[in-house]
Amino acid sequence: MSSKCVAGNCGVALSVVDSAGLRVREYRVKDMPVRLLALCLISLLCLGCQKEHPAVVSGDAQTEPTPGDPAYVAEVPRFTSLAGMPAPAFTLQAIDGSVINLADIYGSKPVYLKLWASYCIPCRAQMPKLQKIYDSFGDRIQVIAVNAGIGDDAAKAMAFAAKTGMRMPIAIDDGSLGAWLKIPGTPVHVVIDRSGQITFVGTQDGHALDVALQDVLGDEPAQSQISAAPLQGAAEEIAALKIGDTVPPIMLTGADGSNVLLQGGVTQSPRAILFTSTWCEDYLQEIEPQTVANCQRVRSEVSQLVQTANVQWLGVVTHMWTTPEDLSDYQTQTRQPLPYALDTEGTAFRIFGIQRFPAVALIDADGRLQRIVGPDDSDLAKAIMDLSLKG
Repeated sequence: MSSKCVAGNCGVALSVVDSAGLRVREYRVKDMPVRLLALCLISLLCLGCQKEHPAVVSGDAQTEPTPGDPAYVAEVPRFTSLAGMPAPAFTLQAIDGSVINLADIYGSKPVYLKLWASYCIPCRAQMPKLQKIYDSFGDRIQVIAVNAGIGDDAAKAMAFAAKTGMRMPIAIDDGSLGAWLKIPGTPVHVVIDRSGQITFVGTQDGHALDVALQDVLGDEPAQSQISAAPLQGAAEEIAALKIGDTVPPIMLTGADGSNVLLQGGVTQSPRAILFTSTWCEDYLQEIEPQTVANCQRVRSEVSQLVQTANVQWLGVVTHMWTTPEDLSDYQTQTRQPLPYALDTEGTAFRIFGIQRFPAVALIDADGRLQRIVGPDDSDLAKAIMDLSLKG
């Protein structure tokens, strides 16, 4: 901002002109005493030198999305309580094979984590701004695009990144970050200042995110060692089962909100656990038609196998975008002959290492994991028969 003073025939006109040369304010005075005029002029010059609050990304002013817009997703009120908390020392697995230890970054740079999924429509709508933020501030803020790891694996995330031109570091969550945040879905934005303290968690990428990013840009470097919060409860890192490992007991939630125990150890007969989602066959129709076809095929197969094979069945659906009420509606609509439960904290998906679905985990009567039949496998019926014969 600069200032111009123009002498006029009727006195003195003081015009404040912005950096683009556009006049934004004009003052006209007559017979103003010289000292007062000087003070006024100095004040205007100071006004012109005031520091502006620059936009986080350049370009036209962003319109906040509203319900019905592709980029809109409702805010989660609980997220506001996370502001001010120390961020945990998460270790993220990058899709290029490297490891990102957030504890090593705290103290030197602010951190911006964007949780996303390749099929999530609001996530896709928000991707251009994510790239702009990285292009503008990637040297001053550690920007990491963290795939939620539900419905996506590293290969899918990598293919999506290549197709959309994502250039920032990309990691895939093993479930611990999502469990710590207790995310009900994506997108989710997390801003952490230099001291390792969370300053913002939200779902929208509008003005509130801009302000949060601008604020951490002005942070002073940390003067003392950063103490990251320990991972506890559901957020603790979980090693996925390997073939031959004994399945532990896992607590799930029924469609009526009651507890459902996925029993660990020895059982009377072999078991098959179908991992899927309530929205696989409708939400993904235009985005991932092959996934839709896989979910329909496996659901149809399972409906037949439940009635013919000597195997105990349980369906487990992801908690992402799903409530017990959603599960109840899904069961009513699909009329499947097997019980279902909701993986409320994502624990079952993590223990069995399920990322893409549908998938079926096969467990023998001794409680040991025998195989996971993935979404691209076509021999589910044979695998169930083999499991049944083992007894």
